[in-house]
Amino acid sequence: MSGSAKLARGRLAGLENVAQTIGTMGPTATLGTILPLLMAKSGNASWALGLAILGIFIAISSCVCVFAGVRTSAGSLGTYARMGLGRWPGILGGWSYALAMTFVAGSSAVSCAYYLTLVAAHFTHAPVGPLAGLLLVAAVVAFAWWPAYRDIRLSARLMLTAEVISVAAIVFILWAAMSRGGHWVDRPQLKLEGADFGHIRSGFVLAFMILAGFESATALGEESRDATRVLPRVMLGCLLPTGLLFVVGIYCLGALSHARSLALDQTTAPFDVIAQSVGLPSLGWMSSLGVALSCYGCALGGFNAGSRMLYALARSGQLWRPLRAVHPHNGTPYRALGLLAALSFAVPAVLLLGGVHLDDAMDYLMQIASFGFLGAYFLVCLAAPLYLARRKKLHPAAAAAAAIALVAIGATWVLSVYPLPDPPWRYLPLVFVALLLAGALATVSSIRRRRAASAAREDNPKSEFVVSRSG
Repeated sequence: MSGSAKLARGRLAGLENVAQTIGTMGPTATLGTILPLLMAKSGNASWALGLAILGIFIAISSCVCVFAGVRTSAGSLGTYARMGLGRWPGILGGWSYALAMTFVAGSSAVSCAYYLTLVAAHFTHAPVGPLAGLLLVAAVVAFAWWPAYRDIRLSARLMLTAEVISVAAIVFILWAAMSRGGHWVDRPQLKLEGADFGHIRSGFVLAFMILAGFESATALGEESRDATRVLPRVMLGCLLPTGLLFVVGIYCLGALSHARSLALDQTTAPFDVIAQSVGLPSLGWMSSLGVALSCYGCALGGFNAGSRMLYALARSGQLWRPLRAVHPHNGTPYRALGLLAALSFAVPAVLLLGGVHLDDAMDYLMQIASFGFLGAYFLVCLAAPLYLARRKKLHPAAAAAAAIALVAIGATWVLSVYPLPDPPWRYLPLVFVALLLAGALATVSSIRRRRAASAAREDNPKSEFVVSRSG
């Protein structure tokens, strides 16, 4: 398993890039976990906020496409930030994205375990204890790590299969419920009753996460066929329908809440409640299983993208040399994957052993992941117009898209810390900053070690000859 092996170039087709993108975005997981929280914060304005976020992400995607259309790299957003801003912004962008994917994988593993406990409770009618929850998290991490280690194509197919099944189940439940008593014309939502700036502000940070991960296929650019042509199409082709699905989903959940007096904004299993209300209880546990499958796909997508980022940092001498190793047969960065899997279990394990419940743990981890996405997106959106301007290709539309994206991301950062949230939420930005600084220090250490080794070889060329002969 030599570090000289390379990622499997040309192994992924367009559909497999779609699978990576959709798997990491996790439409069903978002519908089941984030949208009810968004409704609780923004009320009847939730669907309009979702539509606005879709517009913002189209602006962000246009900035990402500036680079994805000309460069393929496992370094993904970190490489793009470096192309426009220089070395250290690229390193910080890379670490920000690696942290985002690490916490996406950890949060998704916890979410998957949580919804599996809901399925188990449906049959056993007994709550699942914390130890069983921890074992479920370990099992999800292991089952997500294996296909990511074994074959990138296998993991892509598993993600797509899981998401197709789960989305189909959720869409059927929504259709059945709306057909049996929902109101397609829901005046409170259409009139934005009760909506004000306070509601929109409180939901904005959360809404920003519903489309995060749309760019994850760019981390597999070196393994994709005709990547500079395919990846921009994949990102936009997945972003638009997924965003519209979320807007429609929010609207339907709101309409059902009003028509059937369901407190869907107060539950972590809204589709289970909907299925019970329309007399289809068997679809309730199936919806929870569908959300669990989608969360599994998110964890797998996080492993794929995050491990490529760690591999890219190591390959460029900005992280520990062993992490640049690629499996000679599987063509996967197996050591980076192993580290990511270990972290994705260790962090939730510390929380769960400390008495944090599964549903709270998944929210905390996802909040930290959101800071990683915000940091990486901000640097890329700042880099894009500068990159184009240096090549005399900057046009008004590109400048406007970058400006919209930067203002929106900056506003999200500000709203996440002001007004100061209650504990422990107020400490999560500090946790992210500390981890980002730790990553930067690891890079500084790696760079110094590499320079020292290079200086030693220059001072003793005979030693270099002996080492090369022994290798």
